Amino acid sequence: MLGTAVVRVAVVPAEVCPPVTAAEVRRSIDAAAGWLERGVQPDGTYLYGYHRDTGVVQAGYNEVRHAGIVMVLYQAYAATGSAEALVAADAGLDRALGQLFDHGDWVAWAPPGEMTSGGNGLIVAGLVFRRQATGDHRYDDLMRGIGRFLIAMQFSDGSVSSDWRDGPTPDHSLYSTGETAWGLALMGQEFPGEGWGEAAVRTIDYMVTDRDRAEGRFSRLPDHWAAHALADLRPDLLTDARIDYARRLAGYFSIRLRFESQRLGTGINLWVRWYPGTPAGFGTAGEGMGALRHLAVDDQRLADLVGGMDDRVVCTAALMVDRQITPAEAASGPHPMLEEGAWFYRGYSQMDDQQHTITSLLEALPVLEAREAGR
Repeated sequence: MLGTAVVRVAVVPAEVCPPVTAAEVRRSIDAAAGWLERGVQPDGTYLYGYHRDTGVVQAGYNEVRHAGIVMVLYQAYAATGSAEALVAADAGLDRALGQLFDHGDWVAWAPPGEMTSGGNGLIVAGLVFRRQATGDHRYDDLMRGIGRFLIAMQFSDGSVSSDWRDGPTPDHSLYSTGETAWGLALMGQEFPGEGWGEAAVRTIDYMVTDRDRAEGRFSRLPDHWAAHALADLRPDLLTDARIDYARRLAGYFSIRLRFESQRLGTGINLWVRWYPGTPAGFGTAGEGMGALRHLAVDDQRLADLVGGMDDRVVCTAALMVDRQITPAEAASGPHPMLEEGAWFYRGYSQMDDQQHTITSLLEALPVLEAREAGR
């Protein structure tokens, strides 16, 4: 009995999943979107990061994450109907629209000093979500122009250049490949029959077979963007090999999420599991699992995973709701409005912490709503 207790406490801690409701998740999404909305600057950028212990606003900026915030605010608007989310997303989009580079046969978002495949992939995703949520088709030609840029960034083996400098560079970044594949998959969804889905699978197949070896990794990258790309790919393009890749990704995300659910951040658990992980890191695993759950619900080859996936995304949402800074917790800080609604890791939070966590919560909503409806 003593040995069992030691193993349970010090080696394999119990999973902790607080109760949570769909209403609580919606309030959490609203609060996190509010943090992003309050951070909109006059030039269309967003508050990048904040140190709650010192009251210091983080300097610097990341353009790919800017695109991610535009995208997730459109997702939040679609889910909640919040006019504030739409205004904040449009502010970031307007900034991007003022930084377009027209190559003639394609168009790309080119903020000062960079023109990246990943940033453009996420801008396309944002434009797709805006189109779906508003019914506004004014950016259709722009979406096609950026889609052609993403194809121009693909090499013959399906790999993707990270950025354009008088041509595609030979460099690869950690997530630009998946972001590009997802942008093209979404384009295939919005504009069927134009070949975007076929372009997406060239890069998806590179991720399935060659990417990790070609880019020098010792193990497969648990890529949440790849999960989104698979989930939004046309069903007729989902070969067995691509479905097997989705199954492997789901396994990676499941391990990550279970490990996180064992973290308390206190006592002996702190030594065994360390502090609860970064919100962005935890969120990417949650959104990746949520994306693959949509795929598993629709594809019988993954149907055996659905029950476990449901449990994982709900537990993840419960932990996120529990860890979010409430108005009462923010009130004692030097800048309450820079704390309320955010998730922090050891006193620091930045824009992508909210981005990935919001998406993960959005993925959990249909599961919770179905359970509460008895379905």
